[in-house]
Amino acid sequence: METGSSYRPRVSRETRSLLAAGVLAVAALWLLARLRFPERPVTPNPVPSVLGQLASGPKYDDLAGEVAQLQARVQPSLLSLDQAAAQLAAGAGVPAATALRLRDDLAVTWTRPGPDPVLNGVTVLGRDAASGLAVARLPSTAPTPAPAPWTPRQLQQSRYLIASDVSVLGVSLRPVFVGSLDPVDSPLWSEAVWAVPAHTDLVPGSFVFTNGADLVGLVIADGERLVIVPGTTVLAAADRLLTMPARPVGTLGVEVQALTPPLTTVTGVPVGVVVTWVDPEGAATKQLMVGDAIESVDGAAIATRRHWDVRMARLSAGETVTLGVRRGGERRDVAVAARAPAARASATRPAVRSLGLTLRTRTRVGAEVIRVERASAADRAGLAAGDVITLVANLHAPTPAQVQQSFGAVEQGSRVMVAVTRGDAHFVTTVER
Repeated sequence: METGSSYRPRVSRETRSLLAAGVLAVAALWLLARLRFPERPVTPNPVPSVLGQLASGPKYDDLAGEVAQLQARVQPSLLSLDQAAAQLAAGAGVPAATALRLRDDLAVTWTRPGPDPVLNGVTVLGRDAASGLAVARLPSTAPTPAPAPWTPRQLQQSRYLIASDVSVLGVSLRPVFVGSLDPVDSPLWSEAVWAVPAHTDLVPGSFVFTNGADLVGLVIADGERLVIVPGTTVLAAADRLLTMPARPVGTLGVEVQALTPPLTTVTGVPVGVVVTWVDPEGAATKQLMVGDAIESVDGAAIATRRHWDVRMARLSAGETVTLGVRRGGERRDVAVAARAPAARASATRPAVRSLGLTLRTRTRVGAEVIRVERASAADRAGLAAGDVITLVANLHAPTPAQVQQSFGAVEQGSRVMVAVTRGDAHFVTTVER
């Protein structure tokens, strides 16, 4: 045997087969892991990734640890707007509202749709009355970047998301199990939103994150369902609110209801709304009448009553809209310029309330209520359609004109007594001017 020659052990055929089988097994496991967990990033070394993904899922203690770590990361971006100081959450079932900082002095939050909320110490820079999304200026803090929006790869997958909770003690985070996220269209947004399964433990106004601190979106009430507005949509809408000039709200002075199959048969309109009342002093008094079917607004079909409500909530005073109206089988376009609603009461001088009743004569009985305007003196007194006013002041069986005159004769802040028959019941109440 020569010295200095290297010895190379011979690898048996069985060993080579075993090594090849091991490599194929790891490759197969890697492929299965990619199919089972498509959202997880691909790692250069597949072995730890495969072993980690095939191992048992995190226990509750691990989930609690992830929430604690996430709290530390996103806490500077979240703040609580107390309901007593910022009435953003009135009627939302939560004692305060959560706001997400967009930068050191700006935050986005969700308010109940409708009239502007009253804010103390917070300046609202922009707000969408239809969706309730609002951008507010807050006292400056250290620079706080907004969380990066989440880009999902698979929505139809069960997962834990981390939702914000707000209380008088501040903002906290909690895990929420979400069975799936279903893309749905909404008249409130130009992009699809994600509907969550019924009974998912989410509340309107909560911001939702992944365990990696990415912003999933904002939970809002969209009609009868809860949806998550994607983070990209929320941030884009906030930017639009900041750039849009502030405009006074407008109204057409009409009320509508959804078309039913019988109404569709009569009007010949498959989708849209039908006019139920026109304000005699409103913007549309000369163009619309009760019974008109409205098919479109500015050329866009009114798919549902909700589409109409959203468009009207975003109407500005002075804005002209073109309504596609069908009356008696004839289709025509009607242009109506929106007007500002009645001025609100001054903080130092209360406004004079209108009686707010539409009445008709019931001979030798009194005046029957046909309609009650919202927030009017009659509405505050509890009067309702179908009531019969049998006495006002000292007048028995008053006519509609006598009811109006008796109310107008009392001084501001004074009351007039009325007797009412409602079905088989009789009662008296007072109406304050």
